[in-house]
Amino acid sequence: MSSGVPAVAAGYRFCPMDEDLVVYYLKRKILGEQLPANIIPTTDVYASSPDKLPLGLFQLGQANEWFFFSTKSKDDDITVIDGGYYEIDPDGAAPITWEGKIVGHVKTLFFYQGSPPNGTDTEWMVEEFRINPEFVPVDKADHTTQEKITNLVVCKIYRMRPLPEP
Repeated sequence: MSSGVPAVAAGYRFCPMDEDLVVYYLKRKILGEQLPANIIPTTDVYASSPDKLPLGLFQLGQANEWFFFSTKSKDDDITVIDGGYYEIDPDGAAPITWEGKIVGHVKTLFFYQGSPPNGTDTEWMVEEFRINPEFVPVDKADHTTQEKITNLVVCKIYRMRPLPEP
């Protein structure tokens, strides 16, 4: 590729472990370093309902799974958007460890149609991966990097039912 990012081999499917998303993609994106493969697009996941996201931008995942870099969800338990809302799993965020260190956290959000608290279940959910600020080297944590640490996440979006065939 002209950007210097390695091309992806034919037949490749992107199904990283949680720690790989944080260590090799999110951290490198935050620090402006080269990614192993430039395959995760950037979009504001929480600006619209999941069915209106540009899912076609991500082509290399498992069926009904998409990855995006995004700004993080609000810290509120509920994020209201067009025609529905995201609600955070009450179990909270789970730590992600790598080489014995907590490198990040993942939280799950479910999308409901309608208005809270009486929304209807949908087939959509999001896992939001955040970096642990302590995992970023202090000498690289300038103001711009701190903003990225606070606001940039990787989202893994799932649709529980298959998309209809075209």
